[in-house]
Amino acid sequence: MTTIAWTDDIARNSQRDSLIGRADELALIDRFLDQAAHEGGALLLSGELGVGKTALLDAAAESALASGRQVLRAAGVEFEAELPFSALNQLLLSLAPERAVLPESQRAALEAALGAGEAPPHARLFLCNAVLTLLQAIADRRPLVVIVDDVHWLDRSSSQVVAFLARRLAATRMAFLAALRTGEDGMFESVGLDKLEVRPLAAADAELLLNMRYPQLTGRVRRGVLAAAEGNPLAVLELPQARVGGAISVRGAQPHSCRLQTLS
Repeated sequence: MTTIAWTDDIARNSQRDSLIGRADELALIDRFLDQAAHEGGALLLSGELGVGKTALLDAAAESALASGRQVLRAAGVEFEAELPFSALNQLLLSLAPERAVLPESQRAALEAALGAGEAPPHARLFLCNAVLTLLQAIADRRPLVVIVDDVHWLDRSSSQVVAFLARRLAATRMAFLAALRTGEDGMFESVGLDKLEVRPLAAADAELLLNMRYPQLTGRVRRGVLAAAEGNPLAVLELPQARVGGAISVRGAQPHSCRLQTLS
């Protein structure tokens, strides 16, 4: 899984404080979480590799926890995409004691999906309803935020269950927040969720990020990095480390998205 880290040393204490140029996105996510805490809702973040979707999810989780909400997280992993229910297992593993609230048929379907029993007939619908019932019971006690990163890499079985959940949150106290890489195939493009497109940073914000992380760069090198990165935060942070003979190799290179695939 590609982890989008703004920097190893700018700030790990607060994701929100370390994000540069994302005030509008953070404000929108805050409004979404506040609204969903009362009436439910789902929001899908989309954007290219390295644009900062994971950093925004981290900031959302931090904010939700600070406000007393419960947070469940999972992330798609490319090498687990063929392993049925691997993402669902990741999401619900900590909730084993909570399964007692489920009707027997739903509990059996959920336990089978998580590798702890045999699936009953028509298990998929029982399973989808089991997840919804389980999380609703948790949200009845305090607002719940479900965060799923890299949904394009979810195994198909988990994708179906998570998509079922995301479309049925009206009148609950659950927020579903997910991230999808632009251009990747996946059912979440067609689920019909509200979407926030995370765009590259403005030129001034990209320059500020670069100056904070690499204050020692010369003007020529700095201009080269910024031109090659095109506002992509991960490219801004990683390209200065791709050196050839002491200089940053950005001239005549591939588009930054291709280089990031190599760097990440």
